[in-house]
Amino acid sequence: MDYVALGKNIKKYRKIQGLLQKDLAAMTNYSDSYIGQLENNRTTPSLEAIVSIANALNVTVDQLLVKDSKFPEKIYLKDISDRIEKYSLDKKLVVCDMIVSLLDHFDKYDSSK
Repeated sequence: MDYVALGKNIKKYRKIQGLLQKDLAAMTNYSDSYIGQLENNRTTPSLEAIVSIANALNVTVDQLLVKDSKFPEKIYLKDISDRIEKYSLDKKLVVCDMIVSLLDHFDKYDSSK
């Protein structure tokens, strides 16, 4: 496992969420010192800690662990698919319609240039 990448990803997603180390620490019941040590590759986290941090940051464990994926969109698409799967058929169809509309909008915008 690449602990340097893990630390960088924790820091990246923490900042995206607008959180300080002490905020993430409070959300995970770890100390802000421990979060800092993880971000700076000074300690090795348990699997439980990685999962807790991923949950607090609303990301997948894969997103924290992946250094440089050749296909980062696959991680996001899998996450989206998993999230959609929990809905009823009616809601799934609404989500699909919304995605199609958004893609149609992008296609129209791209072709107008």
